[in-house]
Amino acid sequence: MGQNRSRVRHQDVAIDAFSTSKQSPRQIQMRTPDQILGPYYPTGTSPITSGNLSCRGEHSAQALGEVIEINGSVLNLARAPIREVRIVMWQANCFGRYDHPNDTESEAPLDPNFAGFGEVRSAADGTYRLRTVKPGSYSALEGWTRAPHIHFEVHGQFERLVTQMYFPGEALNQDDRFLLSSRKPELLIAKPLACSGCRTFRFDIVLARG
Repeated sequence: MGQNRSRVRHQDVAIDAFSTSKQSPRQIQMRTPDQILGPYYPTGTSPITSGNLSCRGEHSAQALGEVIEINGSVLNLARAPIREVRIVMWQANCFGRYDHPNDTESEAPLDPNFAGFGEVRSAADGTYRLRTVKPGSYSALEGWTRAPHIHFEVHGQFERLVTQMYFPGEALNQDDRFLLSSRKPELLIAKPLACSGCRTFRFDIVLARG
């Protein structure tokens, strides 16, 4: 009888340990989900490479809207940092309008101080940083409203990832068809960071190999 109780106790410990390991974030690391490229991929213009999209250049006025920062790391599935990854991003302005010739149906104004198109590379430790303005929502062609988002095209050494980053706490996230099309939509929603100054979000980009 004592031996049976001992085996049960050992079995319970083994089950608890297995359950804990399954819940560990390191055990469930996944590649960042793909999203559509979208109709407003920048054309005929050069990206801003300073990492600061909140103005068009050194002598330009600041763009309209809420200035935000996005910090993150580019990692592989083993959580190793990936250096020198080219990260291209583009977005609508604070009114929900793209500075793009295809965005002709929108009645929202353009912002002459906001291009919404940039490119950076991950540092030696895999980190990257962007400063921009929070994009506005806009109506999709089918009559629904897109949640605020930023497009990313990530060029690793072995793979290319096209995805979109969404913002936490947005009511429109619940109905955004592109966000909901992902099996893991939570991996596409940035995490808020407590920082002084402008509002800051963390968005890690995970590649399969790098």
